[in-house]
Amino acid sequence: MKFLHRAGLAAGLTMTFGSAWATPCDSALSSYAFYVSSGMSSNAAAIVSNHPECFGGSPGSSVMSINSTSFLLAFAIGNALALRQAADGPVPVASAGTRGMAAGGAAGKWNAWGNLNNNDTRQSYTAANGFTSKNSADIMTTVVGVDYGLSSTMALGVSAAFDDGDGSGKNYGPGGTTNTTDSSGYVVAPYFGMQLSKALSFDVSAGMGRGKLDTSTNTDSRADRWFAAANLNYNRWFDNIQLTGRVGFLHGVEDYGDIKNSATGAKFAGTDARNTIDQIRLGVQAGYWMNGVMPVASLGYTNDVRRKTTQFGSPNNPVGRDAWVWGLGMNFYSVKDGVAGGVIYSEETGRSNQTQRSLMANINIRF
Repeated sequence: MKFLHRAGLAAGLTMTFGSAWATPCDSALSSYAFYVSSGMSSNAAAIVSNHPECFGGSPGSSVMSINSTSFLLAFAIGNALALRQAADGPVPVASAGTRGMAAGGAAGKWNAWGNLNNNDTRQSYTAANGFTSKNSADIMTTVVGVDYGLSSTMALGVSAAFDDGDGSGKNYGPGGTTNTTDSSGYVVAPYFGMQLSKALSFDVSAGMGRGKLDTSTNTDSRADRWFAAANLNYNRWFDNIQLTGRVGFLHGVEDYGDIKNSATGAKFAGTDARNTIDQIRLGVQAGYWMNGVMPVASLGYTNDVRRKTTQFGSPNNPVGRDAWVWGLGMNFYSVKDGVAGGVIYSEETGRSNQTQRSLMANINIRF
């Protein structure tokens, strides 16, 4: 009888913990709000660790959003200015006054450009309950911009990024089920680029916007976004070989209010969070010019020099601080028509708990 009693008790405990690990987001958020009000940081941290997908302001979820929106926009701006400058190809224009930010032969001073990027990010780690938690997001971001050549060495413009994504998260404890997510938002940013010399240029940008994250279990959260970025760029031709380099600093913030129950509008108190990332990026790229077509290969290094969250009980850096990024692609140029574009595939590896793959296409039109 004692054996049967103990077996029944063990089975009951297993069912209880299995149900907890299978918690839908609204239940997880209710538990988290209780732990916040009780000052139980370790218990609150366990909820975020087991179900990061439920918290738009969790460090893991927020880093995916910032990288795929604000930081992507900063990268797209630098890329657009680089394509504007590189459209002449390896043969220098005779007049130094017509080469640089406003160069391009017969093309005008205006430059309109677009960028389409698909970013697939996957996170996996051992959660607080001892089982694996996985969190992923597939975000499509559309970027548009226009800039004007103020002189042969300066360009001023404005751009906007619009993101739409879906994702999922699951804790692989007994009875674990999947929570799905939908995200969307925008960022608007002015920018400025300046040619310092034949080989060096820099660009700066800053912007702000809004974002949201909804889950399959009737919860939603809203965030204010803003960022600032600066890049120092190097560009040099050796016959038909182009070598470029970039050193960049990026600062991104997402500030989430309390998560709401989308059916009732009730807030889960204490679920607000502000996430900040300061990031340094170093990169080099080599390309070979073939009469308007140029295959390219790139290698970069990324380091989150500062990560901070106000999410109660959460660690500042759950996915790893630094990574290597490699890429392969093809750029296309038509000097006569003032058109440049390209396609590139890249992967980020080396973070302890995260991988990222990206496919980007872009086009610049001078007029």
